[in-house]
Amino acid sequence: MATILHIEDDDASAFLFRRAIETAKLHATVHRVSSGEEALSYLRGQGRHADRTWPDIVYLDLNMPKVDGWQVLADMRADSDLRSIPVVVLTTSFQIADRHRAHALGAQHYITKPSTLAALVVAVEATYQSLVANG
Repeated sequence: MATILHIEDDDASAFLFRRAIETAKLHATVHRVSSGEEALSYLRGQGRHADRTWPDIVYLDLNMPKVDGWQVLADMRADSDLRSIPVVVLTTSFQIADRHRAHALGAQHYITKPSTLAALVVAVEATYQSLVANG
């Protein structure tokens, strides 16, 4: 079973993401953290995350207070232990510049949060299959 780290500060978005994983029947366990600081702590196995499960894939929101998704992505790619973890940016931003920046920083996929659960299921399933199931 794969491990997904979902980095999302919005509870409603996190709920929909978990529903999408369940609806797609992905063989995965989802661990959610709600801030950039907590994400880096989880990824580095620090503090209460010392016994964390290594993620097979990260779904990353960009717009978070304090340490945002951009910083999490940059820190992951700068860390030799973390840089191999596939990252899917899952954000509300439709900006082409953000898409280019995310890819330049090393994100494998960029998804603008869909407006329906069905569309989210399709997007999450496609990225999961390409990065984890077939990886």
